[in-house]
Amino acid sequence: MPDSSLPVARGRVHDAVAEARSVQPAWYRSGVDVRVRCLGRVREALFARRLEAAETISRETGKPVGEALVAEVVTVLDMLRFAERMAPGFGRPSRFGSSSLALWRKRFTTTREPYGVMGIISPWNYPFMLPAGQVIPALVTGNAVVLKPSELTPSCGDLLLSLFAEAGLPDGVLQVVHGAGEAGAALVESDLDKVFFTGSVAAGRRVALRCAERLVPYGLELGGSDPAIVLDDADVSHAAHGIAWGRFANAGQTCVAPKRVYVAASVHDAFVVALERAVGRLRLRRPNDDTWEVGALVTPRA
Repeated sequence: MPDSSLPVARGRVHDAVAEARSVQPAWYRSGVDVRVRCLGRVREALFARRLEAAETISRETGKPVGEALVAEVVTVLDMLRFAERMAPGFGRPSRFGSSSLALWRKRFTTTREPYGVMGIISPWNYPFMLPAGQVIPALVTGNAVVLKPSELTPSCGDLLLSLFAEAGLPDGVLQVVHGAGEAGAALVESDLDKVFFTGSVAAGRRVALRCAERLVPYGLELGGSDPAIVLDDADVSHAAHGIAWGRFANAGQTCVAPKRVYVAASVHDAFVVALERAVGRLRLRRPNDDTWEVGALVTPRA
């Protein structure tokens, strides 16, 4: 039987994109100073609500509140401050002459203009930090954004939207649409000017093919198989603790987590002992225990 949710998702998503397109020109014309001040208010709101944000992330993903606070909330605060500092200069036109003899009297000006409406499809493993890292630069450079958070972490997408609304972002400039794969597919098919997708290789391939057919620019962040390398002059204990953190942070659900370790033969045995000791000290989440470091996986299937 055909999936009846597809037309519903398509209509809902396309309406959001159409509204974003209608308000984007005014947002761009407001000027970079207005947009930067909006980011400053978002930063202040997020700092005031930092524990609420960390608890929301922890509740939906199962990661420790402290890890959510440091790895996601604090990182987004840094992103906002960086964008506030860099955006005014980044958007300024640059002028230069030509090094070509045929064009020696010419002068050139380069300007940066927004794409228009950005579509962002974000994952569940870092459901606040990853979409914020794309939403923030898109908005401060004058784009409108339609964000589809993972269906496993919808509240984190709503949290991001609420922070921008609290900061006075005009209605419609940032919108959040919810749903599973059908909503993501509808977003890629909609009237977007650029697509950002973070997720699996298989889904990313489908996004790339559809965008290529339509000549829509896209950016992909997909999975990987990442190595760690321990050389013979390494501090073995330091390396073991770092690799244990890299593998077990976020319960191992991190795209750049080390999936395999190459160790110089001369330090192999010492490294294995140190790694076993480091992993053995990790505390798993248990009922009525707040001193835990490794949380739950996101779903029973995972």
